[in-house]
Amino acid sequence: MATNQNKKTKPELEDERADLEPDVVELDDEFDDEFEDDFDEAKGWYLLKVELLNYKMPVWRRITLPDNAQLSDLRDCILEHFGLDEDIDTELYAGDGFKKLVTCTGFLAEYYDPDPTLRQLLNPGKYLGFKLADAKQSRFLVTLEQFVQELGELPPNLVMEQGVIEDDVPEYFFLLKVQLKGAKPPVWRRILISSKKRFSDLHRKIQFEFGWDNDHLAAFYADKGFRNELCVSEYPGEFSPDPKLERYLAEGVAFSYLFDFGDCWRHVITVEKVVSDRSELPKRLIWSKGDNVPQYPNFDDDEEF
Repeated sequence: MATNQNKKTKPELEDERADLEPDVVELDDEFDDEFEDDFDEAKGWYLLKVELLNYKMPVWRRITLPDNAQLSDLRDCILEHFGLDEDIDTELYAGDGFKKLVTCTGFLAEYYDPDPTLRQLLNPGKYLGFKLADAKQSRFLVTLEQFVQELGELPPNLVMEQGVIEDDVPEYFFLLKVQLKGAKPPVWRRILISSKKRFSDLHRKIQFEFGWDNDHLAAFYADKGFRNELCVSEYPGEFSPDPKLERYLAEGVAFSYLFDFGDCWRHVITVEKVVSDRSELPKRLIWSKGDNVPQYPNFDDDEEF
């Protein structure tokens, strides 16, 4: 998710954010208070090893940062060195157990948003945990290997990286069931979409299947309750950020889509199946139920949506 929260006025949804408790482990007392500002000049440089955990082959990078760099600087460096989408939501933990959440980006940042310096958290031999808040929940271990006063003190032939994260993952497809919430009788559509597509592509498919005019803002949320914003359109059809579906979707995942912040057309989406191609789908699969409803209904009618 994006590091900057969209500031547009959001519709009043059934579940108010004010009543929502974050579904994360609570911080220890040492992290409960805000970190004091640390504006002292850098005293030296940290040599950090960032290793991708539980991958089929060793993948790691060494990163150098001044000791007064903030965790947001570390986050940006990790995403850049591993070639990851800069808009993806991330979480940073103290220690290697991924239990003491220090800071994060995206939806939970309104609950936990400190940005301490590295020297406030790290000493030689200490660790940080870095996690991507995506469907794969990729985890990285950050180790402080060495502190030097000048970068020239580092070994000249130091190996700085090993391995790559494969980008050429074979294409596969998500079978989605998209249901218009509150429609009576029920109205839903099934959509088959490539893992390489982005949320803006899914938005366009939903617009077509439900007969919407794509003339209002829209947003995707990470749960069925229209909370935890994934991405929102700044103009009709243009999303920021616009991550790939494969980052957030997996079989069994349920999320939501809202079109038109005034009329609030709510859709609940379920990933029913993940297949390598269309031939793996049942031959008699039902693709839709119910007629498209008017985007601007006559409110004198008895039907409620």
